[in-house]
Amino acid sequence: MPDLSSNSARSDNPLLVVRGQVAELLINAPDRKNALPLAAWSRIPELLAELAETPDIRVCVVKGAGGRSFCAGADISEFEAIRSTPEAAKHYDDINVAAFKALKALDVPVVAAIEGPCLGGGLGVALACDLRLATRSAFFGIPAARLGLAYPPEALGDLMEAISSSNAKHLLFTGERISAERALQIGLINEMVEDGVLDDRMTKLTDSLCANAPLSLKAAKGAINLLNRPDGTRDLQPALQDAQVCIDSADYKEGYRAFLEKRTPVFKGI
Repeated sequence: MPDLSSNSARSDNPLLVVRGQVAELLINAPDRKNALPLAAWSRIPELLAELAETPDIRVCVVKGAGGRSFCAGADISEFEAIRSTPEAAKHYDDINVAAFKALKALDVPVVAAIEGPCLGGGLGVALACDLRLATRSAFFGIPAARLGLAYPPEALGDLMEAISSSNAKHLLFTGERISAERALQIGLINEMVEDGVLDDRMTKLTDSLCANAPLSLKAAKGAINLLNRPDGTRDLQPALQDAQVCIDSADYKEGYRAFLEKRTPVFKGI
């Protein structure tokens, strides 16, 4: 169970722990409802780059430390010191967006396990994940308008992949917090579970994902992300190449042979 963040000096830096085929990115500032300082935002792409080089990983789970909060967003207490000028604010947003992009760029499925507050930049983290599961007591919001900020356009693209433009405007215009039940209704999350059972549900989900062909999951994620690109450029060649890799793979042969032989396939990602 290696901890890939062992070289991190700050106690509030995210942690990355690997358990077999499942990696867990832990947002690690529970005393501040997992609100992240700039140094922690910067650390996320570094950890995910290390994860991308870790063999045999089939899925990554993102969750908040302490079991009570997912992420309350950026640590506003440091804004006066490091985000008080337009240039500093732009730099801060760029670092936030780099974290979101790193999550989206992972070849494996990334699943957010959400408890308690999921706000602002924390919601941006969740939206950069492929799937979002939340407890009934979780709540969501984007308070940018109450802080005089504009939510990063890249993060808005992720928001509008999940929900309608009208619902996105409601969240942004009002700054209101919405319940997990409402988030499920509008498509902000994929599934809501009762409090206290999220870990069990995540285990079942990650087991299911790990049992499927990893090359197929990579191809699906890559093609969907490509088709959802906001800039309108849709060169399908990378998606076609990923599809061809699946056809040429030993896993494809294993999949159809297992089906014909009425047994469970064993996929190796080759």
